[in-house]
Amino acid sequence: MKAKVIKLDRYRIDLDEIRAISEELRDGKLVAFPTETVYGVAACESKSGSEKLQALKARELNKPFSYHIGGLDALERLGVLQSSVFRYFMREFWPGPVTLLALNRKDEKIGIRYPNHPIASRLFDLCREPVIATSANYSGEPSPKTVGEVVDKFGDQIDYVIDGGRPEWGTDSTVVDVTQLPPQVMREGALIDQVKAAIRNVKSNQFSRKLILFVCTGNSCRSPMGEAWLRAELKKSGLDKQIAVKSCGLCAREGASASMEAVLALKNDEIDMEDFRSHLCHRDDIVKSDLILAMKEEHKDFIVNLYPPSENRVVILGVDDPIGLSVDAYEHCYRNIQSRVRRMWSEIIK
Repeated sequence: MKAKVIKLDRYRIDLDEIRAISEELRDGKLVAFPTETVYGVAACESKSGSEKLQALKARELNKPFSYHIGGLDALERLGVLQSSVFRYFMREFWPGPVTLLALNRKDEKIGIRYPNHPIASRLFDLCREPVIATSANYSGEPSPKTVGEVVDKFGDQIDYVIDGGRPEWGTDSTVVDVTQLPPQVMREGALIDQVKAAIRNVKSNQFSRKLILFVCTGNSCRSPMGEAWLRAELKKSGLDKQIAVKSCGLCAREGASASMEAVLALKNDEIDMEDFRSHLCHRDDIVKSDLILAMKEEHKDFIVNLYPPSENRVVILGVDDPIGLSVDAYEHCYRNIQSRVRRMWSEIIK
């Protein structure tokens, strides 16, 4: 039977269509899909997916397929052991064109890919079951960059082909084994120069082992002040390479500047926030973070609802919102954040 080709706009995804395809994937169908690198073909692991992909690819049986995920919470379902090196590479390159080899709780080495493509990530996220995938080509042949190549090769052997246009990179993902120290490149592909730079950082012990996330409502004053001040303090202590700091807001407008009052409050300490840009809080931001500093109880409630396993990583600072008040109120807010974070310094640098 000829594969059904479904054209989707990556910028305006038809959720009903992608949900229907995810259900077919979950029912055991083979689905070709676009990524930012090349076109791949996916199968649900629980529906004899590995055997189907082995037969399709004409590939040796002892060569496993990588898991493809649509969100970082899938790492819990896969039982991935998240070492500091794994989390560093995850934060640096996911979602993106880098496949990581890591250990799971069964002490098995598995490959994991988190595509930076809205169609692929939404498809895998909606499936809610482990999905394995590979490039849509026969082993040893070039990976496909167009839907036409996929249909010509496998049009009568797979069930669905999602046409999402031409991939951005047009080359395979880089594969990195982070179970080894230092990490080893197993296949060179997209972002190889950046990956090699990250490996050098690990070799020199200059990589972030921890991410601290400040969270407030609009990411315009409280959390940006906390982020900027803590980053400056860590730099003074020589810990800025080992500990990363970010911030986000529950209702933030993506890419906005910090409030002028917040900028002025930090200028007194010679901390520059002119280049700050706000960020809306997403589930992946929470999963990537090792310690989350929430301004109020409602922020913790939101975070835990977004990703329940994060509850033990959230600390409430208890800092009120100065929005709409005087510059003095912003200064007072800033000093409150300083005071509360200083009291937990040992936890910060642990």
